[in-house]
Amino acid sequence: MHSILKQATKAASSSHTAAQAGIVIVGGGLAGLAAAVEALQRTQGSGVTVALLEKEARTGGNSAKASSGINGAGTQTQRKLGINDTVAALEADTLRSARGEGSSVLAERLAQDSAGAVEWLQTQFALDLDVVAQLGGHSVARTHRRPDTPDGRPQPVGWGIVSTLAKHLADEPRFRLVAGARVTTLELDGARISGVTYEQDGATQQLDARAVVLATGGFGGGGEWLKRYAPQLEALPATNGAFATGDGLQLATAVGAALVGMERVQVHPTGFVRASEPAAHTKFLAAEALRGAGALLLDARGRRFVDELATRDVVTSAINDACGSPDTRATHAGAEDPGLPAAFLLLSQAAADAFGRGALGFYEKMGLVYSAAGLGALAAALRMPRAALEHSLRAHDEVRNADSVDDFGKRVFPQPALNADAAAPYFWAVVTPSIHYTMGGLRFDEHAHVLRATDGAPIPGLLAAGEVTGGLHGANRLAGNLLLECVVFGREAGRQAAMLALV
Repeated sequence: MHSILKQATKAASSSHTAAQAGIVIVGGGLAGLAAAVEALQRTQGSGVTVALLEKEARTGGNSAKASSGINGAGTQTQRKLGINDTVAALEADTLRSARGEGSSVLAERLAQDSAGAVEWLQTQFALDLDVVAQLGGHSVARTHRRPDTPDGRPQPVGWGIVSTLAKHLADEPRFRLVAGARVTTLELDGARISGVTYEQDGATQQLDARAVVLATGGFGGGGEWLKRYAPQLEALPATNGAFATGDGLQLATAVGAALVGMERVQVHPTGFVRASEPAAHTKFLAAEALRGAGALLLDARGRRFVDELATRDVVTSAINDACGSPDTRATHAGAEDPGLPAAFLLLSQAAADAFGRGALGFYEKMGLVYSAAGLGALAAALRMPRAALEHSLRAHDEVRNADSVDDFGKRVFPQPALNADAAAPYFWAVVTPSIHYTMGGLRFDEHAHVLRATDGAPIPGLLAAGEVTGGLHGANRLAGNLLLECVVFGREAGRQAAMLALV
């Protein structure tokens, strides 16, 4: 999966170490890559160089794992599909999901630039973000992802975006990627950030710059920041890579940066439980797009218990409440029961087709999703009474056919739950709530400036984008806003860095 990024890393790296660069970017996920692309475009003909320092061996970060899509309001793709959406609606959905704790200024900027962000990827990088779904917490279909290829191969959206940007940067003569470089210090010249010190291959080196962009991601991978701010979650599994340890928070607070919302850690409702290693700490994310395509959630008795398209915090709480006891917790037959709340995730044939058989087949090959031919076989596989299972699915479809609202407040029913063909396959998995995203981070403004703790003013020369920042998502991030914030504020950080480098 990472071969293209690894090739791009090799092509963009240099055997020499520069003493200075016009712009330094710390972190090679989507926010950092977008910042680099934008900074280079804004400084064409100037000779300004951009150095991206990544502590891992390759770029991509958690952005490469994103699988549900990127939000955009009022995009050309939506218009082609007859979807009516507005910037105001996306802003409202973002703030509603944030539970009163999100910044209206940041949410407004995110929504205003959302269509431009999607179309930038589509036009400049020829990314086919042509599938649009309505995910949890959204008032309309606006989350864009890639279709399966004509021969049925899946095209993961996060991986597709970051690998495409990485390859683009590899061909830029003014760009230098320094992989395996761990930044230890932000250097100051008076009150201004003047560069970084980093360690690579046992050597300590300094790189001067007119601007530094932090794009180091969150702290959901564990470590001191998670232990300090959300100790009650430490025992939960996580979808994050172990590299997500809050490095940028340490760097920026050492020079006086403010933090915001640090206790707000998002637990995604659906991390896959693999039958061969049910107690594994790291979980592969069961994409929100599965529920957006019509997947249902059931307890071990075959009962639905939540609007599957509610926001993540609501669905997670419902799984914890409904699927936490031994008689209601979903498990794989014959596998160890790790004792964590878990639900069955179920797709009809129609829902599987809407999600994409290529992507679903990928999950099957990984041993995360299973199929059963017909309702009887499905009930046997899930070890529940067929009558109870059929009752739940039929009740769902009756409300769907009546264009009504069900007992859980669900109003959007993407696909029928029962197959029209009695022998057609159903697809199922076991899922459990898992640490996924950290809403808290560095306080920043709509122009990606990192703000001081003492007076709220920008720290000169210091910018940030992506999960390292806080304040936008409040208490709960809306699905599809991760990739969007990385592009919107990554590009803005690149613009601001370019202006500083050209002074």
